[in-house]
Amino acid sequence: MKSQEYHVREEMRNVIARSCVLSHPQEHHLLYNFQKELLRFFFRSVDVTINYKASTITLWNSENPKKTGEDNLYSLNNIVSVTISYTNLEETLRGCLEEGNEAINFYRRLLLQYGNPSHLDMLTAVSA
Repeated sequence: MKSQEYHVREEMRNVIARSCVLSHPQEHHLLYNFQKELLRFFFRSVDVTINYKASTITLWNSENPKKTGEDNLYSLNNIVSVTISYTNLEETLRGCLEEGNEAINFYRRLLLQYGNPSHLDMLTAVSA
């Protein structure tokens, strides 16, 4: 089981590296969404915006992180934003990789959706 988890995390590192090759990933919806989903999962955020020019990540989180099961329109008033800076996006994304069953299952889903190397390699070749 440990080797499978290691393999999943290693594949995630590969996809992260491929997603950071482009100078403007936001132009490629697939790469941008992959990065956003990983950050949203790690920070348990409602939404994420990556500003590549300013090297910042803006996270929208609930003021009250307790999960009450009562997500409704009124809970939107309790959303706060936090902006963090990064110097190297690839290192930041790699630092978001966690261990554990929940994380591994999430990474498997991401790899099924975004891990096809031909999709990412094609995007990299087009913009190079």
